[in-house]
Amino acid sequence: MIRVLVLTKNILAEEIITNKLQYLNYEVFCSTSILDELQMNRQITNLVDHFPIIIIGETISSYELEWLLPKLSNRGQSILREVDHPLNENECAALKERGLSGAVQSSDSVESLREQLAEVAGQYRAQTFAPIVSVKETTAEKEQGLSTLTLVNLSSLELQVLEKLRNQCGEIISRDELCLALWGNVSQSRLAQLSSLIKNIKLKLETIEVDREVIQTIWGKGYRVRKEGAVLNK
Repeated sequence: MIRVLVLTKNILAEEIITNKLQYLNYEVFCSTSILDELQMNRQITNLVDHFPIIIIGETISSYELEWLLPKLSNRGQSILREVDHPLNENECAALKERGLSGAVQSSDSVESLREQLAEVAGQYRAQTFAPIVSVKETTAEKEQGLSTLTLVNLSSLELQVLEKLRNQCGEIISRDELCLALWGNVSQSRLAQLSSLIKNIKLKLETIEVDREVIQTIWGKGYRVRKEGAVLNK
């Protein structure tokens, strides 16, 4: 399964293209925090290297794209631009000149996306992008009792749950809100699936001997990430 990283300012804006890519058996991770960390720290997190295909979401401006490309290029990955209209030959050529591999649209049919990504994905079929789990703790964090976790061995949905929770670290997020963020609807089956995702995340944290509960279940209200157990993707 080929991993796809979608950099965006709004995860919900990528729901349509994410669903189509997952239908085509791509493992998709939409992230706003990686983009924020890049803009704040001006450094590329190592997590990016585990995704052979990167899509720059349409919520990212052309100005920001120009700033991002030099940092993302020359890392051996294919970078695609998400656009809101079909591109002509000149526009496609301009993207290639800037170091992009091409463009995709959320309105593209599944068949169209399949063909567009087939050649790009083919470059990585024989490569292995192994999951990595590690726990890092800086001196400052030890003094504050904080634990910074690097988590890459999660499914795309598990990563999206963590992304949503840690973006609102310390705040309770309702089960309905999480279901809407992940699937765009709320039902008993979705709520059951969410419970399973949360359980899996907690079990995986236990395997790396995390000695405190990072994700708290607040009965009748939802879930939250403890501020003193922040989960970071770097």
